[in-house]
Amino acid sequence: MVPPTGEPLNVWIDSTVDSSVQSYPNIKAAGEIYEKYINDNGGIAGRPLKVTFCDGKTDPNEDAACARKGVADGAIAFVGGYDTDVSLLIGVLEEAKTAWFGACCPVVAKEFASPIAFNMGSVFSFNPGAAAKMVADGCMNSTYIVGDNATGEYFKSQAKTALEKLKYTGKANYVTLPLATTDYSSIAAKATEGDVDCIHGFMGDIQWLGLIPAMEALGEKPRLYGPQGNLNGKVAEAFPESTEGAVIIGTYPNIENAVWEGYRAALVKYEAPDLDWNSLAGLGTWAAFEGFRLIVEKMVADGITDINHETFLAASSATSALDTKGMVGVIDFTKQWDGEGGAFPRIFNRNVFYDCVSGGKLSPCAEPGPFDASPYHA
Repeated sequence: MVPPTGEPLNVWIDSTVDSSVQSYPNIKAAGEIYEKYINDNGGIAGRPLKVTFCDGKTDPNEDAACARKGVADGAIAFVGGYDTDVSLLIGVLEEAKTAWFGACCPVVAKEFASPIAFNMGSVFSFNPGAAAKMVADGCMNSTYIVGDNATGEYFKSQAKTALEKLKYTGKANYVTLPLATTDYSSIAAKATEGDVDCIHGFMGDIQWLGLIPAMEALGEKPRLYGPQGNLNGKVAEAFPESTEGAVIIGTYPNIENAVWEGYRAALVKYEAPDLDWNSLAGLGTWAAFEGFRLIVEKMVADGITDINHETFLAASSATSALDTKGMVGVIDFTKQWDGEGGAFPRIFNRNVFYDCVSGGKLSPCAEPGPFDASPYHA
C-alpha cells in the first residue's frame, strides 16, 4: 500500500468524555482508530487524515470553545460528534461555514435545521421506532422515559403520535428523568406503577445502570427497550436477568453485519480499549468518517483539489446519494424532510434497526430491519 502524502486532511471531533452525566470515550477512540486505519490504507484520495478530538464535557460553552479552536485550526469539518446541546457550537460553525458532518444523534433545534448540519443518524426516529416494535411485541401497559433536557417533552409527543398512528389500545405512561440524578428509586416507582409490562428509556447507559437495580429492588422486571449504545452490552452484561428479551433500537446494523468488516478488523489491529463498539458512538463515528471519505474522494474525482471547509460544505450540500454500503441507508443531502410540520429539515435518515438481548449479549433480532419509521411521525 502506497503511504498517503501531502497536506493532511484536518478534521475535528467534538463529544463528551469528562462528564458525570454522559461520557462517550468510544467516539474519541473510534476517530483515532479510523485515522490509523485509513492512513495505513493509503489515506483519503492519497492524502493523510488528521483527527483532533475536543471534549465538550456536556457543557454548551465548552462545545462552542471546541468549535472556535477547530475553526482557528483550519478544520475541514467537525465529523461524527455528539453532545447533549451543541447549539452554540453550531452557531460558531455556521458563521465559519464549516460542516457539522455525520452526527449519529441530533437532539437540539440547531442540529435539526442548520444548513451546515449533515446528520447521518436516525435517533429522531427512535421513539416512533420503539413504539412500533413495542406494539408489535404485544406490550399493553407501557412507560416511556425521557431525559429532562431540551427535547424531552418533544420526544414524549413523538411517542404519543406514533401510538395513535399504530392504533394502540393499551395504556401509556410518560416519565421525565432528571439526567443528573443519583437516586433512581422514585423514577423506578413511577415507571413501573400499575403493572407495567414494557419500558422504553430514551437515556444514557449511566441512567440505565442506576434505574435497573432500583426496579429490581421493587421486584419489577418489565421488558426493556432503549437506544443503541445506551441500553448497551455493558448494561446487559451487568444485569442479564433484567435485560433478558430487551430490544435495542438503533441507527446502525449490529456490529456482526458484514458491512463492519473493516471496522472490526481495525479494532483488533489497533488494540481498541475495552469499550462498547456495537453502539451509536462507535458505529456512528466510523460511518461518519466513511461518509466524509466518500465525499472527499468524489470531490477529487471531480477535479476539486483544494479541500477546505468551504469546498467540503458545498460538496456535502450537493451530495444526492451518499452510499455507505449499508452502514446507513443511501442519504440524499439535497432533499430536506418536510415531516413533523417541516421543522426538522436536516433529518435525512429515518430507518431503524433492532437488536435483541439474551444471556447478557446483543445480537440482531429475528427481523432486524432496516425499518422505516417515517409513517409514524407527525
